[in-house]
Amino acid sequence: MKIPAVYSFLLLMAVAVFCAAEGSKNGYLVGEGDVLEVTSFQHQELCGSFQVSEKGVINYPLVGQVKAAGRRVGDISAELERLLEADYFVDVQLSIEVREFNSQPVVVLGEVRRPGTVFLNGQTMLTDIIAEAGGLSSGAGPEIELRRAGAAEVLVFSTQKVRTGEEGRDVEIRQGDVISVSSKKLFFVTGEVRSPGQYEIARGLTLMRAVSQAGGLSKFASRIIEIHREIDDEKVIQNYDLGDIRKGKAEDPAILPDDVIIVRRRFF
Repeated sequence: MKIPAVYSFLLLMAVAVFCAAEGSKNGYLVGEGDVLEVTSFQHQELCGSFQVSEKGVINYPLVGQVKAAGRRVGDISAELERLLEADYFVDVQLSIEVREFNSQPVVVLGEVRRPGTVFLNGQTMLTDIIAEAGGLSSGAGPEIELRRAGAAEVLVFSTQKVRTGEEGRDVEIRQGDVISVSSKKLFFVTGEVRSPGQYEIARGLTLMRAVSQAGGLSKFASRIIEIHREIDDEKVIQNYDLGDIRKGKAEDPAILPDDVIIVRRRFF
């Protein structure tokens, strides 16, 4: 069944009003470099794409330069309609959407699939920005840092909790923020343990916990454990007596990234 032209027009106008309302809801303020798409269902000559200049204005047919930067699309649309109705048309109705967001950069670094600059397109949360950058990579470490422009404090979030949505849903990202996803910090265990290999360092990891993470010692393991570590580009070997650590006679040392723990076979 063919829909009468008048109903088609009313439907299109309803959609346009809804889109404009949605655009104003998110509170996005247009900025320099953004591209606005203007639609008029009555007057095709008023339609087109207009980029906001460095001066914060768009150059619109018939009315000339109109301030756009720092305003919502609904406010820009209302002013254009007022100017057009003052001298040229009766009851003009325009719909404006931001076609390209280029004015509010955020930098995403580290272990995401597409690191680089992301542009805000309205109210945007930490989880949204991570998704916009392609999501977390397989090398993502335990923490995500958020540095606010002009602020000394660094906000730190758990990568796992951001991944599951427990954190980051209510953290709004602002223009100029820098988000950095840490890399996995690994250590290596070899020799007389049940599960030699590489493991990710958790917060507060010590030698005792590292050996336990590798499945514990084999029945032929020496209780003297070696930690091979790079200090100032020099290889250093540190020896620890696991028996003394268990008895509380010696400190349980912290494990650092890239440490190699070697458990040698004991001699009978």
